Amino acid sequence: MAVLFSDYCGINKKELEKQGIFNSIIGLDTKLFLDPHLLKSTKISEFRQSRSRIKKYYEDIIRLLLVRQRRGDRAWSEALKRLRFKEVMGVFMGYGVHGGDGNAIGFGLARRLLDTAIEIIEMGIKDPEIFELIGLFEEDFGADRLSDMTIAIIRDDVYGYTHNIVKKFKIKNTIELKYKDKSYILPKHPYRNNPILLLPKELLRNLPVALTWEGIDHVVSTNRELRERLNKLIGEVWKNKIKKKQLRDFILSDKNNVKILIEAYKQSKTGHYDFERDPSGEVIWYELGKRFASANPLTLKITTYNIEGLENIVKDIIEQFRRNIEFNGLNEHLYTKEGFKYIPRHERFAQRLFYAIADTYCNANNLDISREPNAGSGPVDFKFSSGYTARVLVEIKLSSNRKLLPGFQKQLPAYQESENTKRSVYVVIKVTKSDKQIDRLLKVKEREMKNGKKAPDIITIDGYIKPSASKR
Repeated sequence: MAVLFSDYCGINKKELEKQGIFNSIIGLDTKLFLDPHLLKSTKISEFRQSRSRIKKYYEDIIRLLLVRQRRGDRAWSEALKRLRFKEVMGVFMGYGVHGGDGNAIGFGLARRLLDTAIEIIEMGIKDPEIFELIGLFEEDFGADRLSDMTIAIIRDDVYGYTHNIVKKFKIKNTIELKYKDKSYILPKHPYRNNPILLLPKELLRNLPVALTWEGIDHVVSTNRELRERLNKLIGEVWKNKIKKKQLRDFILSDKNNVKILIEAYKQSKTGHYDFERDPSGEVIWYELGKRFASANPLTLKITTYNIEGLENIVKDIIEQFRRNIEFNGLNEHLYTKEGFKYIPRHERFAQRLFYAIADTYCNANNLDISREPNAGSGPVDFKFSSGYTARVLVEIKLSSNRKLLPGFQKQLPAYQESENTKRSVYVVIKVTKSDKQIDRLLKVKEREMKNGKKAPDIITIDGYIKPSASKR
C-alpha cells in the first residue's frame, strides 16, 4: 500500500510545501532524482557543504589514480572501492530497479567508470566534475545511479536534514540511526525496520543536467563561440540518436571535446523540477487518483472466494476506471496542454493513476487486494489473498505505445501455459486519433480464440480528447 509521507506522519502537507520539503510517496518510487548540479546554488543550511564534499570525494579518487602504477595495485583498488556504492534506502526515488539492499553501483560498472576516468585523466584533465558527466556516454549509468551516487556521498547531510525535520514537526514514529559517530532520529518506514529519508524540492529534477544535452544546450545558447563548438561536437550525431558507446568514443577522441563538455556543464543554469505544473505527472497522480475515487465511489461485493470472484472484482474496478475517464473528466489529466495541443503524459502516469484509484476502492471496501512489489514502472499487479494464490494481473497501456501489440504477443505463450489461478487483463487507453494499433491488437486476440487458445482479456477505454468544433 502506498501512502503520502504527510498522511503517514500526520503532518499538514501545506506545511511541508511551505518548507520546500518533498512529500514522498512511501511504497512507490517517484521518478525524480537528486541532481548534484543543483547543490551549487542551494542556500539550505544542511546542504551548504554538500558540493564541496562531492568535489573532495572525486578529487581523492583522481589523486589515487595519479599515483597508481598498474591495474590492481593498492591505489587502483582503493579508487575502485570508492566508486562502488550501496543503494541508500528510504529515499523513494528513481526507477526502483536495484531493490532491497542492492548495489547502486556494483563492481562491474565501477570498473568501467574507473577505466573511463583513467582515460580522461591521462589526457591531462583532472576536473572532478567529469565523474558526474561520465553517465552521458557510459552504458547502465542513468539518472537513478547518479542520484544514488550523490546521496551516498552526502548521506550525512541528508540524515541531518531529515533529523531536523523530525524535530521541527515533532514526528513520533521514529528510528535511531548511527553513522560516523553521529546519531540521527529519522522517521521509521511503516512496513520495514528502515528509516525514511527526506529531500528538498529545490534539489530534484526528472533528469539531472549531467545526463541531458538539453540542460547543457540551454547554457551554450547564450555563448555563440561555445555553441558553435558544441554543435560541431554533437550536433549531427546526437540527432541520429547514437549509442552511448559511439558517443563515448566520439567525445574521448579529443581532449578539447571533454573540455567543452565540462565547461558547458559548469555554466548550466537549469532549475529544479516544475512541481507546480508537474508536466510528467510524477507527483499529482496519487492525490488525483484518490480524489476521483472518493468522488465516484464503488461498492465491491465478493460473491465467491476463487479466481472467478477475484476477476469479477478487478473488472468492476476497471469498469469504474473507464467511467472516470470517459464520463467524469479524468481523461483531461492524461495529457499536458501546450498551447492548444494536448500531449499525452507518459504511460507510467496512467498506470499509477489506475493503482491509486483501485487502491482507494479496495480500502473503502475492506478488500485485501495489493500491488505486487515487483510491478516496478510497468504492469500493475493485484493480488487477492485468502489463503491461496489466486491472482489477476492488470496491465495499463496507452494506444500511443509502439510496443502495444508486441507486448501482448509476448504475453501470450506464458499466459497459455499458466494455471487457472492466474488471469490477465490488458487495458488499453486510447490517447491517439488513430485506432490502427487497437484494431490490430483485437484481431490477434480474435485469432488466438478461434484457434482454441487462451488469451488475456482486452478492455479498451476512450481517453482521447477531441479538438473543439472551432479547432477541427
